[in-house]
Amino acid sequence: MALQVVIPLIVLWLGLVYFFHRHRIWLLFYLVGSVGLAFILIFAGRELMVERGLEVVVANAVHWVCNWAGIPTKLFQAAPGALLIMVIGQDIGWTIVQITIECSGLLETAAMLGMVLMYPGWRLRKRLLLAVAGAVAIFIANIIRLFIIVEVLHYVGKDSIFIAHTIAGRAIFFVIVVLIYWYVITRPTLKDVRRKLHEDMAA
Repeated sequence: MALQVVIPLIVLWLGLVYFFHRHRIWLLFYLVGSVGLAFILIFAGRELMVERGLEVVVANAVHWVCNWAGIPTKLFQAAPGALLIMVIGQDIGWTIVQITIECSGLLETAAMLGMVLMYPGWRLRKRLLLAVAGAVAIFIANIIRLFIIVEVLHYVGKDSIFIAHTIAGRAIFFVIVVLIYWYVITRPTLKDVRRKLHEDMAA
């Protein structure tokens, strides 16, 4: 997407966020703020090569974990500018896993950062701490997901690609991410609501 389109949208987003915050319209402030920030982070991540860096780090981390677990893998680039490819050695032939934006964790991390950083009920320090903790947790969860995919492919074979990627990998990653969102966003919010109710009842 061209900057000529993105910059006016960011200015519009900032204007709406400021308007809703100034007039204390918290629901719209949070919805517009968190969704807009997530899209901005995704766009910036792709344009500034953060996505590419995440893919490299994730691929190398999974490669290290696999070799530590006794699953031989290799990393290489198919062509200049191409994404990293992971080759999983098997008894007959090999399986190639392409590391793409879905494997980088950028989308899930951006969504989480948008929801945490734009939450109006927390101090900046708390939001920053939860954002860092959530980003690290999602990164680890992504490593676990890819390791499970590689493990299934290694021991079951390339015919298990659907089970490994679509069922095992995505299902486990989804559950872990939901738990991360619970501990980073939902649980602290419920604690704040419970504390405020107790304070109102005691007043």
